[in-house]
Amino acid sequence: MSGSRESSRLRRLLQASRPVGVFSFLHDQAKTFAEVVVHPSQEMLRHPAGAFFRGGPEWPYFKTQIYARHCWRRIPTPVDSRPHPSAQPVESADRGIWCGPVSQHFGHMVADFGMRIAGSSLLDERTPLVFSSSDQGDAEPTPFFWHIIDHLAIDRRRVLLVRKPTRFGRLTVLPQAERRFGGGPSRRHLRLMDAITAPPFPAEQDLGTVFVSRARLPKGRFAGESYLDEALIAAGVTVFHPESADLHAQFRLYRRARRLIFSEGSALHALQLLGRVDAEVVILARRPWARMTAVSLVPRVRGMRYIRATGGFIYGLLPSGDRQHPAGISLFDERRCVSGLQALGIDIAPFWDPRVYAERRDGDLSSWIGNRLAFATHPGERRTIERHLRRLSLRHLMPASSAVEIS
Repeated sequence: MSGSRESSRLRRLLQASRPVGVFSFLHDQAKTFAEVVVHPSQEMLRHPAGAFFRGGPEWPYFKTQIYARHCWRRIPTPVDSRPHPSAQPVESADRGIWCGPVSQHFGHMVADFGMRIAGSSLLDERTPLVFSSSDQGDAEPTPFFWHIIDHLAIDRRRVLLVRKPTRFGRLTVLPQAERRFGGGPSRRHLRLMDAITAPPFPAEQDLGTVFVSRARLPKGRFAGESYLDEALIAAGVTVFHPESADLHAQFRLYRRARRLIFSEGSALHALQLLGRVDAEVVILARRPWARMTAVSLVPRVRGMRYIRATGGFIYGLLPSGDRQHPAGISLFDERRCVSGLQALGIDIAPFWDPRVYAERRDGDLSSWIGNRLAFATHPGERRTIERHLRRLSLRHLMPASSAVEIS
């Protein structure tokens, strides 16, 4: 079904099945500004001490704006920066609804920059939904961006990508429906998401447990995670790699499961594109200090718990010398992982051989270390990794320095 037909169908369903004014809170929350210049995306994902995002609208009295900007935390705290002035000619547009920048990273696109899209699409049927994009070349958004648009029943023709500074006569904006690190969804927002995304009939939950794995990703995963995949399959669990399927297929599978186990990572954010999910969610914590997405997921799911499955964590450095945690690699605490799954009624012990796991772990670690050192951008990279390996009694995995020194 095309985006335009699906969008019209959704509006008819909402009008027929919902009380008049049930989503009137969106209009109450919306703010409209006159003569606002929207810039292309200028900076993305810089060090948290600097700009997390720069670009987009040059809001009047920028420093005093809160809800119109991109915020984190329970008490909204802006993490964006005022756009740099541009020497390019400024184009003109009549009106628009600001949704956010386009990110090339799925988790950030949803959790950071995707929490205005659904509500904005329901403010009216015709006003363009405005996103800032890079002005470098003619790069297009990744396919998952358009999958999100389709999933939310939005006509793709409403999407306006700003690649040149553009002055809008009227620019409307909603506050974010959810924010990282503390700003979870309201009941009204979950009802809105159910109205847009819930299937017409409840899915048949014919799968007991689905494990959403990161084993095929080159970074940000557990070393030896492919061995856990094999042990879980042997124990009767369905193992799924989300990068192998589009969003529609992911959601169809998730709704069939009575329990979802996630290897902590961006795939969890896909659930923020749904309303309520009739499943228990379990997260294998990949980083000892992180409790990812808890505030956003607890109101959505039947139950939620973490398994502290990490026995070690290794990371490298950014060019600035700061720690690059997202690209790190984790080690299983085998005892906690096995016992945590047993507490769920999943017994992988008969299929888990510590010697085989150690071989698979060391192979993954060696590949990760080789890649980090081959493309190191900071002179302290090798020293940082060596320190981690000594602490974990894995110093023997460090390759000879003469082969990988950076100049």
